[in-house]
Amino acid sequence: METVKLDYEDKVNFYYIYKPLAHPEFQGYVSPINLKERLMHIEEAKRRLGSSITWLSDTMDNTYHQASGETPNSEILVGPDGVVLAARSWSDPDALRVDIAAAVGAVENPTQIADLNLPTQPVIGTVAKGIVPRVVKPEGRFLPMETVANEETAKVPFYTKLRAEGSQELYETGKGIMYIGFHLDPLYRVHWNNEAPPLEFEISTPDGISITPNKIVGPDPEEEADADPREFLVEVDSAEAGGVVDLTVKYFACDDELTFCIPVQQDYQITLARDTSHGNTITTDADGNIVGGGNRRRRPGGEGGAGRPGGRGGPAS
Repeated sequence: METVKLDYEDKVNFYYIYKPLAHPEFQGYVSPINLKERLMHIEEAKRRLGSSITWLSDTMDNTYHQASGETPNSEILVGPDGVVLAARSWSDPDALRVDIAAAVGAVENPTQIADLNLPTQPVIGTVAKGIVPRVVKPEGRFLPMETVANEETAKVPFYTKLRAEGSQELYETGKGIMYIGFHLDPLYRVHWNNEAPPLEFEISTPDGISITPNKIVGPDPEEEADADPREFLVEVDSAEAGGVVDLTVKYFACDDELTFCIPVQQDYQITLARDTSHGNTITTDADGNIVGGGNRRRRPGGEGGAGRPGGRGGPAS
């Protein structure tokens, strides 16, 4: 894409558009909860990619994402009169080059990838990972649930992000397994302080909804600090679809530069319904890289814990 931009930037305006993460947890990144955090993701993308293409951000209600068919890597070419000249659900720079050439003319000597010298940067390292084993979900698809972080009661940023997923059976019948995961946000450069009390959380349920167990204390590793997710499986029995439960989590967060180490309490609301606006996770290793491997069953309540940010749009002329 960078080569196309360099060849046509005098005639075409190019933009990346930040949309919901296609695969949360890939390379360690987790879904932001507000526009400020989306802009943090954009700054990280600039640092990682070294690209000169301008970034825009979708709204937090994902207006553009929905208008573009909820595709994570779509591409669109718009003419000066607002007419869509080309669109595809998956970005293809070679095809885009052909589209642009048809609209404004081809260049004589196209830039090659070998000509680029982008100042790309790696993921910033943190404390130990791979200390706490990952929870393995039961066989079958687990899809994200709707979660809302209560920013009004939060006194500090959400250093860890809740991810809730439900089994297919849970969505279809109201009974099944729910995955609860707390993933440290790498953009805040924080880690778990294992010399303090471990993470714990409690889920409050209304009449008609039962979650077992509803109060769990996380693992307590011997390692002084780590950055592995804290993961759990619970059983849900809900009399109605789309019921709402409240979750409160307590943990100690320390920044990697050791300038603070504080107790944190934060609240979430979980709707027992599928979240269609955010992507599905894929199996990754401790560093967030894609790996293979099958599933094996683990009982509910068991302790866990051991890319590029955002989707994108295309250029507009």
